[in-house]
Amino acid sequence: MRINYFEGVIPPMVTPLTKDGDVDLEGLVEVTHFLIDGGVHGLFPLGTIGEGPKFSREERRKIIETVVGEADKKGIPVIPGAGGITTRDTITYTKDAKDAGATAAVIHPPWYFHPTPEALLNHYRRVADEADLPIILYNIPSFAGYEIPAEVVVKASQNRNIVGIKDSSANMLYYQQLIASCPKEFNVIQGYGSLFLPSLSLGGKATMAGEANVAPKIMVGIYESFIKGDLEEARRLHYKIVSLLPVFGYGTFPVGVKVAMNMMGLRAGYVREPSAELDDQKVAMIRQVLKDLGLI
Repeated sequence: MRINYFEGVIPPMVTPLTKDGDVDLEGLVEVTHFLIDGGVHGLFPLGTIGEGPKFSREERRKIIETVVGEADKKGIPVIPGAGGITTRDTITYTKDAKDAGATAAVIHPPWYFHPTPEALLNHYRRVADEADLPIILYNIPSFAGYEIPAEVVVKASQNRNIVGIKDSSANMLYYQQLIASCPKEFNVIQGYGSLFLPSLSLGGKATMAGEANVAPKIMVGIYESFIKGDLEEARRLHYKIVSLLPVFGYGTFPVGVKVAMNMMGLRAGYVREPSAELDDQKVAMIRQVLKDLGLI
């Protein structure tokens, strides 16, 4: 029987960095507290928005340990990214996450060398079996370069240690297919904040959406309003999140998110290179969006 840890809002956290590109652990603690105080239901460090693939093995371990150290005080599960380009590396990173106290791990598909569907399925099965930690698949075609085929997800969902998928495709037909075809206890987690409310109406139960870094209380409000049956309030909050969408597309991802968080007085810091600063016009547009939402 699977244990279901995954309901509500689980932000993929930014990783605060200094101007030189070093991990700012004090800033990470600050961001962790901000999200927990916002009422989130879990934390997802080292995802795409957290620049996970840019970090060394030792940096990854330290980031997970820091987040777990704060989240444990509030009983908040930590579900870090642990993917690699090879099966061997992915197993290593996932075991490290387990040793650091993670509840589960999110595993993006290998990039650059695109495996066949059969090879991809074997990859996920080996990670799940050898790392001995619940894992969540991560469908993110815009970064991985390909989509995890739905039939691979359905077959993978039969493994007791493969407990869900984060779908960041923005393809609601794909999302619905997984909801309909996978076991009921398999977690199909929405990766877009602007699609969270539609996903809840289709039977989804959780989101891992970057918008929660900036507006955790709004995201949690969508979930709580939906659960209470207050769809009017859920829709009102939904359109606030929709207005954040342009912020996330500015510059080299996740520059726009970190600029917004820095404006809010949070210690998000810089993006590890290669990256570039935003021009004044885009910075002004981010500031206006945050003002309109009452976040600054």
